[in-house]
Formats: sequence, C-alpha cells, structure tokens
Amino acid sequence: MAKTALSLHKKGGAFVLDGVKGSSATLTFERGMRKGTVTVGGRALPIAATGRGRTRVTAAEPAILCLDGQGAFVPGGGTPVEWRTSKPHRGHYRGTLVRGSDEIDFSLSRSDGKSVQIAVTGHWDELELLALAGSFALLSRRRGDTYRKIAIAGVVSHGPH
Repeated sequence: MAKTALSLHKKGGAFVLDGVKGSSATLTFERGMRKGTVTVGGRALPIAATGRGRTRVTAAEPAILCLDGQGAFVPGGGTPVEWRTSKPHRGHYRGTLVRGSDEIDFSLSRSDGKSVQIAVTGHWDELELLALAGSFALLSRRRGDTYRKIAIAGVVSHGPH
C-alpha cells in the first residue's frame, strides 16, 4: 500500500504544502481562522469551519468536500469516508480521514504550532485539497480553543474582589 509523508508549514502569510511533487498548494486564513482559502493548481476555493468547536469543515460553494464525522464526503466519491478527531491532549491535535483501509493522518503539536504533519496511506483523489482541508480543520480548532481559554481566563481574573 502506498505511503506518503506531507507537511504544511507557515511561510509568510500563507501555509504551504510540501511533499507532493510539482504542487503549489497553499492555505490562507481570514482573521479568526474560521474561514480561509485553499489554492490547488491555480484553483482557489473558500473553506470554512463551523459547528461547535469548529468541528465541521466545508470547501467550495456548493461544498465539494465536507469533514464532519460519519457525514464526511470528499472528491472521488463512491466509498464512504469518515473524519475522526480526538480531543486535544497536552496541546496536541489529531485528525484522521478514513476510507476503507486508506487513511490520511493529521498531527499538529503545541511545540511546532505552525506546521501540520500528514501521513497518507493509499490512493486519494485530489490529495492536495484533502491535505489542506484536514490541516485547516486542526489549525482552526486550535485557534478556537485558544480564544476560549483567553475568554475564560478574562472572566475568572476579573471576578469580584
């Protein structure tokens, strides 16, 4: 079974995907990291994280990709896919896109918060788009968690004295 290692890292104002020969895939965020743009092969698509905890990610309008638990779908359809995420553990975020025995594993650690490691098993249509969307999901979720922690700290520290 084919295995590929990819990475997404911050370069200037964008995140750039490395590991796919001849690729120029990038991800840019709008303020707040709930929305952004994925660019693959010169095609720019809007991407957004919605739902509680930013757990649902869609790309394009109408959506050509949706990462949302068992309701996930990706280009190349046919076989059902599932998007699995785990609760962050010590600042480490993980997500996995599963289709049969094929998987794409995403990992974002606190120690290297500006890059996502991506391990691909099997063959996936539009791999660059999937890699950018899964990375977007983890980066957006981490930003949302950071905002939540700041808000809670603000409320607690400014309570009655």
